[in-house]
Amino acid sequence: MKLFNNNYCLILGCTINPNRVKNLERKSPLIRLEDYKKSLSKWIKNQQPSKIIIIENSGYDLYELKKIAENINSKKKIEFLSIDSNNYFSPELGKGYGESLILKEVAKNSILLKESESFIHVSGRYFIKNFKSFHNEFINSDSDIFLNLSDNLKYCAANIYAGKKDFLLKYLIPETEKINDSKNYFFENCVATAALKAIVENYKFEIPKTYPIIEGTIGTNNKKYKYNIFQKIKLIFFGKIKKFFFQTKKY
Repeated sequence: MKLFNNNYCLILGCTINPNRVKNLERKSPLIRLEDYKKSLSKWIKNQQPSKIIIIENSGYDLYELKKIAENINSKKKIEFLSIDSNNYFSPELGKGYGESLILKEVAKNSILLKESESFIHVSGRYFIKNFKSFHNEFINSDSDIFLNLSDNLKYCAANIYAGKKDFLLKYLIPETEKINDSKNYFFENCVATAALKAIVENYKFEIPKTYPIIEGTIGTNNKKYKYNIFQKIKLIFFGKIKKFFFQTKKY
């Protein structure tokens, strides 16, 4: 069986010191660092991603994260990138704009992205407990864009999404330059718009059946993601049903 998207890198975007970012309750750099340490440890121990990019945009010392990578016996390729761009743009643009600068830095300077054909992007403070299912779907898909659209196709849940590197470079990064939280145009809206623009130009699109089971704390309201058994079952079936109704039928 051909694996279409097997040559991918996992991009973990990080902001340890959010500084002036608005609408954020989880602001303590020390608490956020612990979030990233826990998450990174799990990603490195996880079997699936063979290439991991950790990109931090507040200029915070990455010594403790690098130490975790060194101490875990792993054959994964791990790359650390650090910028301080989060300290200079207008707070009115919001935390999503910082995420856009993270993607620009990865596109410009990441060795692992250059040698990859595809990517998966996850918020660095989160671990996806059912990542194996998402991974298996993605690598067996021949789609250029692999994400979930909602709200009349205007929104993409950007906790985890994926696609070909070409989609990232030609569509997503240019669109994220328009992010402005104060005008209600968020990172999630940009991902959705970029996907629609690419689809119009014949890029293949697919909605994952796997809805992510996220382990972590939401930065905006400082609440943990929680799922009981009924919620997990609902997510499993909802993802399959939604994908079914989005598939194109040929008659």
